[in-house]
Amino acid sequence: MGTGVFVTGTDTGVGKTVVSSALVWRLVRTGRSFGVMKPVETGVLSGQPSESDAGRLMAAASVHDGIEEVSPYRFPSPLAPLAAASAQGRVIEMQEILRQYERLAARYVGIVVEGAGGLLVPMGKDWDMRDLIGRLGLPVVLVGRAGLGGINHALLTLEGLRQRHCEIAAVVLNETALAASPVEREQCASTVALLRERAGAPVLGPLPYRPHLDSDWSGAVEMLAQSSPIRELADLVWANAVEMS
Repeated sequence: MGTGVFVTGTDTGVGKTVVSSALVWRLVRTGRSFGVMKPVETGVLSGQPSESDAGRLMAAASVHDGIEEVSPYRFPSPLAPLAAASAQGRVIEMQEILRQYERLAARYVGIVVEGAGGLLVPMGKDWDMRDLIGRLGLPVVLVGRAGLGGINHALLTLEGLRQRHCEIAAVVLNETALAASPVEREQCASTVALLRERAGAPVLGPLPYRPHLDSDWSGAVEMLAQSSPIRELADLVWANAVEMS
């Protein structure tokens, strides 16, 4: 169906959008033809598409595709996709997502697809995000927290992916809160070290906490795109895209 990568997370709020944006920023500005897709987005504020996840991905990739192609299902309620769609009397159709993905994939060497929530978040009455990942057949980048609880959440998600024989490109760990105390810094360091032992996939990061991310999104993405973990991730994604093509 095409090449690229699917970015999912151990939970909501772990940094999928900033990692996806920095990744595609790096790919595009090193001469790689990559598009973006956010199949489902909830909590979308009307009249502010540029501040949505899809809008931020499109800005990072410098693409001019239609928002309805990049993000075919957009809902105002900040709920899980199935609940947000139901609140609007709508149904999320996997075939429609696949159709839009194929249209985008025909224009680019690869697509960075960002999921919503975690791996098992319900999308329809009888399918979830993992089912979509399986149908797209893209290697997965898992974004997780570099801190207390991050090990369990990451390993559970990796196990869930491997149960469906999904290829795992990398795990990217993100500092979602400031590790101010010695104990918090040790928790972060031990999470990274233990996951590198047990993940069975490249573990990159941790990416540093960014307290002013929302007030200077584009600047933070550009800075992050030039960091060692994102450079390494971009190289992995590009190598895989070349192999798949």
